[in-house]
Amino acid sequence: MRRTLLLAVTVMVAAALSSTGASADATYHSAHILLLPDAGTPGGAGFVENAHANGPNVYAHEQYQLRSAAPGNSFQVALHVFVDDPACGGAAIDLPTAVLRTNAAGNAAGSAVFTPADAAGLPKGVPHGIVWTMTAESGVGYTSGCEPVVLD
Repeated sequence: MRRTLLLAVTVMVAAALSSTGASADATYHSAHILLLPDAGTPGGAGFVENAHANGPNVYAHEQYQLRSAAPGNSFQVALHVFVDDPACGGAAIDLPTAVLRTNAAGNAAGSAVFTPADAAGLPKGVPHGIVWTMTAESGVGYTSGCEPVVLD
């Protein structure tokens, strides 16, 4: 028992002191973005977990959550990208990403993965603005604030 404990502590210390590891995005770190109900939407809220891996296969991975929304509805998730406009004041490029279907409690989850090719046309190293929306066919939905994002 004592030997096993000593081995476990040694492995944990070695892992903590190791100089190798996964490198994170140096320009844009992961963000947890809240989506609030639009006018006329009866409650609930959502969020986007936006993580940029900038790898050779996965450039970014977004996870979507919706809680206490109208049960049995489909919500289209979309990014509204304001190129070179971190204040989200001009025209946007609209990118639908996923459809979430709420369960009996009004909860839903989904995700989208973006490849390097998906981001190839956007300028790197400059701030862009993004607004996320989740919208049902009835028009009710959820919207984030303007989130500044710098791609590298």
